Amino acid sequence: MTRPQARRTILHATEYQQQIPFHLAKHPVCTVHSTFQNGLNIKSGDRLFFIGTVKNGRLPFGIHLSQEDLDRLLNGINENSAVSWEPNDRSLSFGETETVVSLVGGDPFDCKVSRELVTSERLADNLAMFASILLEEPRVTGLDIDIELWLTRQLEGSLANGLTEQHLSALLESMNSSNTNEIERHLRYIIGRGQGLTPSGDDHLVGLLAIHEATGILSDPFTDTLRQLVVQEALTTDIGREYLLYALNGHFSSTVVEATSALTRKTDIYMLKPLLLELLEMGHSSGTDTVFGMLLGLLALRRKTE
Repeated sequence: MTRPQARRTILHATEYQQQIPFHLAKHPVCTVHSTFQNGLNIKSGDRLFFIGTVKNGRLPFGIHLSQEDLDRLLNGINENSAVSWEPNDRSLSFGETETVVSLVGGDPFDCKVSRELVTSERLADNLAMFASILLEEPRVTGLDIDIELWLTRQLEGSLANGLTEQHLSALLESMNSSNTNEIERHLRYIIGRGQGLTPSGDDHLVGLLAIHEATGILSDPFTDTLRQLVVQEALTTDIGREYLLYALNGHFSSTVVEATSALTRKTDIYMLKPLLLELLEMGHSSGTDTVFGMLLGLLALRRKTE
């Protein structure tokens, strides 16, 4: 007697990054790369996509579900499980659990930073508010940089303390440079440095690239060198690489976009503070590391305007 086919569970995405279906059409055979409490990553070709909640905002490579649907999806899912893209149904099929994540009815989104013309007066005001929020309590990056001490040394023109600070200070000097050898030397030190699935050095660069997207602070040799290192070499984790690839193309999480927009537009501390605090509180140090990268970007912009 033939057993009846198991009934598929169809979960509907509430929203998805608009480029994801186009990539999946080229690479429909996928696997589960990694799982977390708030989602999982799917590997498609040489790229990753996140399926999960908006706990950390809209991710630049995210397909988002409700918490209830995510719990149902994660039940029985293991790393390396087979996943396939069904183009006719616009859905991802998880073979082991007979679960389907459908994009039909979901809202496509694209989190990009818009370009701003930042006057020196606005920059001075926003930097002052930014610093006052950062310095309300002691904050240390994932690379063990005390932000208050580092900022003080930068403003006073003091020598950097330790190898990591030296590379960060030199990186700041090279952001508008055409010396690709120097740029590459410092980027090689930063990319992939630190613990976790998204190393702190990568988060610094994502924050920096967000400010660049808004203000154009980085030279072409700088961004070209960074892109070449990220694309051609295995210097960091898969997830860290994915964030950097999206950032190099101007795509960021919604929390980064909102904070960057507030830092480069006319604002006040009551608008800026909640956006920065939301970002600062993300992950073990990821939010702080990203905000530190934004600080690097604004300091580079200040040097450029001076």
